[in-house]
Amino acid sequence: MDDTVALAHAQGYVETVFGRRLYLPEINGGSGPRKKAAERAAINAPMQGTAADLIKKAMVAVQAKLDAEKPGIMVIMQVHDELVFELPASEADWLRAHIPAVMADVAQLSVPLLAEVGVGQNWEKAH
Repeated sequence: MDDTVALAHAQGYVETVFGRRLYLPEINGGSGPRKKAAERAAINAPMQGTAADLIKKAMVAVQAKLDAEKPGIMVIMQVHDELVFELPASEADWLRAHIPAVMADVAQLSVPLLAEVGVGQNWEKAH
């Protein structure tokens, strides 16, 4: 965390793993509370931003797979790091078998990505 804050002070921004930048103008020129807030953002943004990048990449890859193979399955919303689908019950096994691998393969990181599937009549019951 200290290294991330130091880098943010030196460059004026932090980056996600994929190179998306968050500029932090207050990190070197802000008042005490604003500078501290920028330092907290510098620590948080690379992790949270990378997670956001990953789910965006997953949405694109999943939609391409669905368009090609199962146009009857719809992605109806995203909640943080989850995708919610609407599909006929008869397609649940296909989704379980194919979608986690599509999502996990969107990036090769030093740690493995894991995607899991829960099934239910609604989002609450799928957990």
